[in-house]
Amino acid sequence: MSELTENIALEVDGEEIDLYDIMRRAKARNDLEFVQQAIDAAIIRQEATRQEIAVSDEELQMAADQFRAAHELYDVAATEAWLATKHLTFEEWELFVEETVLTRKLREAITADKIEPHFAINKLTFDAAEISRLVVSEEDIARELRAQLTEEQADFHSLARTYSIDSTTRLAGGYAGKVMRPEMEAAVESAVFGGQPGNVVGPFKLEDGWHLIKIESLHRAELDDALRETIKTQVFTEWLDQRRRKAQIKLPLLAVVAPVNDAVEDLAVSNK
Repeated sequence: MSELTENIALEVDGEEIDLYDIMRRAKARNDLEFVQQAIDAAIIRQEATRQEIAVSDEELQMAADQFRAAHELYDVAATEAWLATKHLTFEEWELFVEETVLTRKLREAITADKIEPHFAINKLTFDAAEISRLVVSEEDIARELRAQLTEEQADFHSLARTYSIDSTTRLAGGYAGKVMRPEMEAAVESAVFGGQPGNVVGPFKLEDGWHLIKIESLHRAELDDALRETIKTQVFTEWLDQRRRKAQIKLPLLAVVAPVNDAVEDLAVSNK
């Protein structure tokens, strides 16, 4: 680690801070996401080489132009000013853009024949429901309110504003927005996706109280462009996780030499 003490990373009011001090603090705070990113970049670069995937000059130029347009860097002066604020040289920025394109191309190659099978196996997990909820602390109250809703045609949202103890949704009349099927408790999932829009289901005993749930709308999964992108991300992430677990990684920067099963799992835990 002595080499790190010889590299001055920054200076504050005349005090020089070396790279070792910065790394020491990063380790103490478990703030090592940048190491994880460097590991992933190496795995991606190596796999792209193996598959003979490269970034052409035209692809790099197009990606650079898109980046500048997205950040409103319409001339050289604006680009140079932006680079200065990020402490980047032009060459460093160009390498970043190239890595981004390479990752995207490898992602397309890895997921090309896996989208439809992944959707077929996991279709139900992509279902969602738009719901409102009314939460109370006692079962008797929940059943009384359910009776008012079914027998007296009381307004669900008015009752939620009056009686719900869920502070996150009460003022909105219980409206909770779109919820994915896997995010629901098993009993709630079964009732919601077995019902119809407009139905009120429950009460259900959950951790924070007794829930009555109104089904606002149901959204059955369809393999559209947006979902394709979601699946690509999932499949590529799973591939990268698997490759990371198999890789042998040395971490001299952290004064540690360990296989990925130990090193990267520690990093993953620290980033949660």
